[in-house]
Amino acid sequence: MLNFRFIVVFCLASALALFLNYQLHGDLLSDGSRDRLGYALGSILILSWLFSSNRGGRSFKKIKLFVSWLLFLFVIIALYSYRGELGGVKNRVVAAIIPQAGYTTEPGSMSFYRSSNGHFHIEAIVNGKKVRFLVDTGASDVVIAPHVARYLGFDLNKNDFTKVYYTANGMGKGAPVFLRKFEVGKLSLQNLPASVNGAEMKTSLLGMRFFNRLKSFKVEGEVLTLYW
Repeated sequence: MLNFRFIVVFCLASALALFLNYQLHGDLLSDGSRDRLGYALGSILILSWLFSSNRGGRSFKKIKLFVSWLLFLFVIIALYSYRGELGGVKNRVVAAIIPQAGYTTEPGSMSFYRSSNGHFHIEAIVNGKKVRFLVDTGASDVVIAPHVARYLGFDLNKNDFTKVYYTANGMGKGAPVFLRKFEVGKLSLQNLPASVNGAEMKTSLLGMRFFNRLKSFKVEGEVLTLYW
């Protein structure tokens, strides 16, 4: 009868192998992918039996110790060999937990997962400070919440709110400003026009004035991707 520890070790190691193979190579169905998985699962089967076995004896313990060190060296070499790809895996895992952080899969692009509230959020570095934006492609402008404007160091008075907006909620006013440096991942924009909203709001909005500065953008399922 199969030992419970063997089943647990085999299932966890197999799941990890499948996950890493998909993240590093992008598919599980190609011939090369199936070959890699076959070798990996065969090795996992042997190692799972070995490490879950309750056999005693000095010789068997020496074998287990030798294989442990061999496996440790193999893992170190594999991690070093795939350090670039694994960095991408780490970024995707972080982005799944913190959607506004985003992740990069290819140069000149950045992707963001949809948040649990159904919206996309993007964390940008504005004039050297982190600011979280709600993506709103229905807005024509980049709209900064008043408390965020103060955080960024803008000193505004009532006379600065000269821009008029017409929204579904009625007329609003904004103070035109320029964001000296606006960074999202490797993307860096200079002097991005924006407006500080006249009324307090919870979250700043990232509208089309930002998206029009990109080469393109697209939404596929739960992922928003920016290209520049």
